[in-house]
Amino acid sequence: MRIDKVDTTETVYHSIRETARITGLAEYNLRNRLKNGRLPGLYSGRKFLVNVPSLLKLVALEEEQRNGYKQ
Repeated sequence: MRIDKVDTTETVYHSIRETARITGLAEYNLRNRLKNGRLPGLYSGRKFLVNVPSLLKLVALEEEQRNGYKQ
């Protein structure tokens, strides 16, 4: 994943497709996270907007836990 290339000073909320392009995560993975309630963001009408900085923090935490690192 390209966490170091994400500029978090710009727009925080992006569509799932834009989030996939920005982060390198698959759209399928993002949609599964949404379905399971593990995707930070909000609905704007019928469209879900992802809070990208929060998602990146969540993914980093999950990777640390999976690799056995402790904070």
